[in-house]
Amino acid sequence: MTSLTFYFDPACPYTWLTSRWLVDAIERSEVTVTWRAFSLSLINAGREIPEEYVAVIAAGTRALRVVESLASEGRNDDVAAFYTAYGTRLFVEQAEASDELLLAAAAAAGIDDALERASDESNDELIKASFDEIRPLVGSDVGTPAIRLDGTDRALFGPIVSPSPRGNAGDQLLEAFVTLLQIPAFFEIKRSREGALDFS
Repeated sequence: MTSLTFYFDPACPYTWLTSRWLVDAIERSEVTVTWRAFSLSLINAGREIPEEYVAVIAAGTRALRVVESLASEGRNDDVAAFYTAYGTRLFVEQAEASDELLLAAAAAAGIDDALERASDESNDELIKASFDEIRPLVGSDVGTPAIRLDGTDRALFGPIVSPSPRGNAGDQLLEAFVTLLQIPAFFEIKRSREGALDFS
């Protein structure tokens, strides 16, 4: 059994597409996934953020408070359900990033105290702890998503996909990515992104 930890910020569209690939692929594998925070607010601390992203990232931080408070209680399935509901509304349905979106996603995931969790600033320490756990493993020049091979110090940024590969293609990508995670000498493969993101 292979166990991975997926570090994400719910505000990131690239991360959403990667997560949908992973959710689909693990259904046909013996891979398990734990969901944890990788904050865009912390990644961009001290940098000027374009105005159009400020509200989305702020809402993402409130969502991450929900994520990490649930994770601290061992409620991984609830984190996964919340992220699925949140991302579907934000990226597929193009809802505005807001507390209304957060509450709708929480209700769909069966979480009845999400607003309290989102408003609890003490949960920021949980977010930072998760961020500090993954950041040294992937380095300071990459962002979200990052995937860690549990039980090791091996983690990689990405993969970045659009659209999310499903079926056999997704299975092949999962096998390849897990293989790369197991090779200490491996650092990077990359090509330039082209075209609009495909959330279909």
